[in-house]
Amino acid sequence: MTAVITELTAGDAVQRLLLACSSQSLRQRFFLGGEPDPHDVWRRYRRFPLAGPPAGLALLASVGGVPVGLLNLVPETPVVAELGVLVADPWQRRGIGLGLAQAVWRSGHWAGRTVHATVRPGNVAATAFLRRQGFHAVATFEHAQCEYELELPAAGTMTAVMEEVAR
Repeated sequence: MTAVITELTAGDAVQRLLLACSSQSLRQRFFLGGEPDPHDVWRRYRRFPLAGPPAGLALLASVGGVPVGLLNLVPETPVVAELGVLVADPWQRRGIGLGLAQAVWRSGHWAGRTVHATVRPGNVAATAFLRRQGFHAVATFEHAQCEYELELPAAGTMTAVMEEVAR
């Protein structure tokens, strides 16, 4: 099955996606401890997954009308945006996150910006996802997180790495 990627316009799809995620996935994405309840995660963090236009971007991947993945880009400054990705457990490692990211890179809307991502140490899947797309580790003083950045080329100057990612 092919995932359909659309801009997110309402929160009900995010709530359904959160319910499809394990406690481990929610802990990894939102840097939580214990056994997070999806309803509590929604109440506490709803503004982040819904950080769409005008300034940010929220893309939803669905299969058969069921939300399976979410990508957010939230501007931190005029030239830096924070990346967040969440994929429902049954759909992890099936190209959903990559498809969402490729839709962003191909759009060219974020050209010339630096994309920043924060990952918990030991989150091998997220680290591999970022590195495959050209992200590199940056120095951090926080022990409970790893920082990565990707400088998107200015419009019309895609590098070989970004051309490969876009394919």
